Amino acid sequence: MKPARTLNVSAVLICAAILLSACASSETAGELIRQSSADQDSSEVTQGEIERDSELLALMQEVNLNPCPTQESNPDTANPGLPEQVFDCLGDSSQISLAKLRGMPMVINVWASWCPPCIAELPLLEIMSQELTGQVDFIGINLEDNPTKALQLMQDFDIKYPSVFDPVGDTRAPLTILGPPVTYFVTSNGIIAGRWDGAIPDRETFDTLLKQFLGVTS
Repeated sequence: MKPARTLNVSAVLICAAILLSACASSETAGELIRQSSADQDSSEVTQGEIERDSELLALMQEVNLNPCPTQESNPDTANPGLPEQVFDCLGDSSQISLAKLRGMPMVINVWASWCPPCIAELPLLEIMSQELTGQVDFIGINLEDNPTKALQLMQDFDIKYPSVFDPVGDTRAPLTILGPPVTYFVTSNGIIAGRWDGAIPDRETFDTLLKQFLGVTS
């Protein structure tokens, strides 16, 4: 088991405050998130343009996220599986199709910097990703967000697992996303085995979901 890094103290204090105000149910979370997202500053960076934004590239290097997993060129179709669209990786401007990821069980977390419950669960996701290195790949889907704000948030919480950037919500329909956060548990052959709507509340719940859907024990 890989030891977890010490989280930034200020980030933990912020997280504790957010936990107190996080939505009680996934349905409520979805409604509130959809309303709050409309109030955010829209990003001028769109899909495929990250590599041409020099300031964003500099921030990527500073934050230093882990690279996105390597995709297979022509894997067997998974049903139900992840979307086939190609997305920019938030950490290095490379591009992947989530539908082509194979070989390792995956935890896919849909999140945004404007989503309080998403922020609340980031430290737990990072701890779990560290402890399960080599057993489970953790990947975020940054939904309808400003990539600069998203990267700054990941830097504040010392998050290292990778995310892809979905600026216009292309994943909403195929993954039936009402609002973030949503977490999907995907088998090594790309099949979505289960999902959790809303923030995962604690380590015990996370462990139960991992064992139930992926057969993994942390």
